[in-house]
Amino acid sequence: MARQKRQPCPETDALAEKLGKTIQRLRMADKMSLGDLSVSSGVAKSMISQIEKNEANPSLATLSRLSQALGTSVQAMVASGSDGSALVQKASIHDTPILRSEDDLCELRIIGSVETVQWVQWYDFRAKPGGILESSPHPEGSVENLTILSGEVKVQVADESWSAKAGETLRYRADRPHSIRNIGDTPVHATMVNILAHAVRTVS
Repeated sequence: MARQKRQPCPETDALAEKLGKTIQRLRMADKMSLGDLSVSSGVAKSMISQIEKNEANPSLATLSRLSQALGTSVQAMVASGSDGSALVQKASIHDTPILRSEDDLCELRIIGSVETVQWVQWYDFRAKPGGILESSPHPEGSVENLTILSGEVKVQVADESWSAKAGETLRYRADRPHSIRNIGDTPVHATMVNILAHAVRTVS
């Protein structure tokens, strides 16, 4: 079945443009060519070029590989900058960046604060039946917290796996390949909080 043509969305288009510029800025700051970044990330040079020019809609897996190669995080690359104001930001649902899984059945809304991105990353997670979100390892010692609000999931970390349903929370090591799969017949809604290695070392 052919994929439907994406309808224009000002918020999404603005985010994609900012993302492309950020990746290009970080790449050039590290004095990396497109080829260098391609080798480091495993993402095709042509794809990186298209992302930088806002000509492609990268998957979450692609963004994850690029962010690791650039020494940052996906959330840090797409979060809005701060103007130094004391006002706490109020963001509408249309202003919240959305990342999609490789199969296009899962989405992550970035609802965490850019000020804490190096320690804590906070997401609203949704998955259609059969959807699977695969993630690369986070920094060593990182812990992921997944609270299921509705539906049922299976979390796989390396060779181990666990299931959880509405009202339950799983906390697991995220410094190795891991995935979240909707194993039910209804959509999954969950809250995901990643506590990165820096914070884990601080409180341990």
